[in-house]
This record gives sequence, C-alpha cells and structure tokens, in this order.
Amino acid sequence: MDDIQRLIALQDIRALMARRVRCLDEKDWMGFADCYAEDAISYSLSANGETGVRGNRVIAEGVKKALEGVATAHNLHEPEIQLVSEDSATAIWPLNDLLSWEKEGKRYWLRGYGHYRQVYKKIGGRWLITEHRLTRLIMEHGNEAPAPMVIPNR
Repeated sequence: MDDIQRLIALQDIRALMARRVRCLDEKDWMGFADCYAEDAISYSLSANGETGVRGNRVIAEGVKKALEGVATAHNLHEPEIQLVSEDSATAIWPLNDLLSWEKEGKRYWLRGYGHYRQVYKKIGGRWLITEHRLTRLIMEHGNEAPAPMVIPNR
C-alpha cells in the first residue's frame, strides 16, 4: 500500500464512522446497518458478562429497540487507526455521548465517556465494520438538564 492509498483508506474509515454516528443520532437505521458488514458482530456488556449480536440488520434492530424514545448525540475524537493490510484495519475511537429521554413527565439523561474498539474489512470496495465494542470509562446521569458549560471571557 503506497502513501496515497494509505491516506485514502484512513479517510474512508473516518468517513464511515462519521456516517455511523450521524445515522445513529438521526435514527436512520438502514444507513446505520449499512455501516456494518452483513456478518458483523457487536459486543456489549451485561450483568451476565460480554454478549455478542451478529448481523448488520440484527445489530441495527437491537440498537433501534434500545434507543426507542431516546435522543442521542455522539462525539468522536481522533482515532488510533491501524491498517493491518490493504483490506483490513482496526481502530480505537475516543468518544463521548449524551442520551436524553422523558419518563413520567421528567427528563432523564446519561452522559458517557469511553471508546469504540472496532475491526474493519474492505468489502466490494467499501470499508465496513466487522466487529464493534463499546467500552465506557465514566457515566454520569441525572433527571434534569446537564449543566451548561460556561466559557470565561478572555
């Protein structure tokens, strides 16, 4: 892989992740599913340990169900992308997200900080996610609006 091919691959993977979080926040479940390979696996932690869900449409349907009635805003930060070969890569994406919903007339929110750990494969000329993990380091939650950030005058 020459330098130009490498830069194109890195940019394509960045664009894929930007599309994934945009589709997630906009609740575009077909677009979200299309960011994953057909046989992709998404892992999550539960009380029973780590469990995996396989299949891009199954992954999208599970996230859709989990986020029913929940507004989200995801922010990605500079990733550590490793190109393993011309058609495979891994990455760790620092992220923070905000989830907000109403229940019984009250607004609740959860703010999370952590990482996406992913594996990618170039299939049919497109980079797709083949493996996905979310690791949360910090979670904050409450039942009122998050405090606004105040930027002092300089």
